[in-house]
Amino acid sequence: MKKFLAIITLSTLLFTSCSKDKDPVNVVEAEGKTTLTFDAVFGNQDFALNKDFTVSGKTFNFNKFRYWISNVVLVSSNGTEFKVPGSYYLLEETGVINLKGVNNDLPTTVYPATKREDVVLKDIPAGDYKTLKFAVGVDAKYNDNLSLLSGELSPLNGMTNVSWMWLTSYIFTSVTGKVSEGANAQTLKIETGLNTNYKTVALDLPQTLTVSGTKSSRIVLNVDLAKALDGLDVMATPVVGASQGTVMAAVATNYATKVFTVKSLN
Repeated sequence: MKKFLAIITLSTLLFTSCSKDKDPVNVVEAEGKTTLTFDAVFGNQDFALNKDFTVSGKTFNFNKFRYWISNVVLVSSNGTEFKVPGSYYLLEETGVINLKGVNNDLPTTVYPATKREDVVLKDIPAGDYKTLKFAVGVDAKYNDNLSLLSGELSPLNGMTNVSWMWLTSYIFTSVTGKVSEGANAQTLKIETGLNTNYKTVALDLPQTLTVSGTKSSRIVLNVDLAKALDGLDVMATPVVGASQGTVMAAVATNYATKVFTVKSLN
C-alpha cells in the first residue's frame, strides 16, 4: 500500500510540473514579417523606363531611378518603436549600368538591369503597429566610411560618388533620362547625397498593421517621382549634384515630405 501511495504522489507531482511547463500564459507569440512594396508612379501613371510622361508642357523619359531606404522603424499602437536591424535597401528600376563609367576603380564592369520594389521585414515582434518610419539615404556612420557594411550597403553598385565630398560617399537618390519642352531637349540627371540631405519619412498607417507568426501582411507605398521634381526648373537646371547644393536640398526635402504616401495595407 505504501508503495502504491508513493507512486500516486510521484505521478501527481510529475503531472503538476508538466502542467506548469505548458502554462499558456508563458507562451511567447512567434515573431512575424511584413512586406513593404514601393510602387513607383509619375503623377497618375505607373512609372516605367523609356516611357514618355508629359506634365505642364514638358516631356520626361527616364532610363534609371534608384534610391536608398534605410533605418526602418515600426511604431506600435502603444508608442513602442521596433527598429529593423540592418535595414539598408536599394530600391531601383534601371537598365544595364556600365560601372566602369561610374568609377574606374571598380573591378566589376556591368550592373545588370534590375527592377526592385519589395522589401521584406523579418523577425518583427508580434503586435499592432500604427506608423511606419524610414530614411531616404544613408546615415553618416556608413556614408562617411564605405568600408563599413550593413544590409545591402556596398560600393559596388554604382551608387557612390567621389564628387560629393573630399571622400567617396553614397548617392542617396538618382534619376536620369531626358526632358524636352518644344524644341529644347536636355539630358536629365537629378541626384541627392551628403549627410545634410539624409531625411526621415514618417507615415501614419490608415489602419492598424497586425503582425503575427501566422499572418502575412503588406504595406504598399506610392513613390511619386513627379513630386521629387516639384518646384525644380528642370530646363534651367537639368543636372543636380553637389555643386547645386540649394537645389539638391530642395529635392531631398521633396523626397521626405511629398514623394511617399501609403496606398494600401493588408
